Amino acid sequence: MYLPGNIIYFTPFYFSNDIQPKPKYCIILKIQNENDSVLFCLTTTVDHIPRNYDIEKRHGCIDRTEINFNCYYFKSSQSITKNAWGFPLETYIYGEQLKMLPIRDFQSKYKIENVDYQILGKLEDDELTAIINCMRDSKTVKRKYRRSLGAEI
Repeated sequence: MYLPGNIIYFTPFYFSNDIQPKPKYCIILKIQNENDSVLFCLTTTVDHIPRNYDIEKRHGCIDRTEINFNCYYFKSSQSITKNAWGFPLETYIYGEQLKMLPIRDFQSKYKIENVDYQILGKLEDDELTAIINCMRDSKTVKRKYRRSLGAEI
């Protein structure tokens, strides 16, 4: 389940703060500390791309260091997994929203596949590499996460 590139749909995802649980897509980016922790990102359909800048919205990494903005944009219905699955709506990953949790936290909350979660597919290798490079090279991502993705800091 916790393999880099897996897209998991949690029904629902339980947030660590007081946010109400809700269904969420999650992309596993990296396993850390000998299978102890997982670096992941939750996706969103909320578009935070600044409107007052000339930013082209195209599938892939959008990184504007001069305004401290980074995201990875997925076009709706574009195949991104080895089983030809794609997000049904325009979807985003924002660099500042990457998270790391112990795998045991996931395992205690999400026990039954196809009830608590679904594995929708594994990202194409090029897609996973592009996401990792986008997050690793962005100054909006926390240093410890950039380092774990292979950044020279």
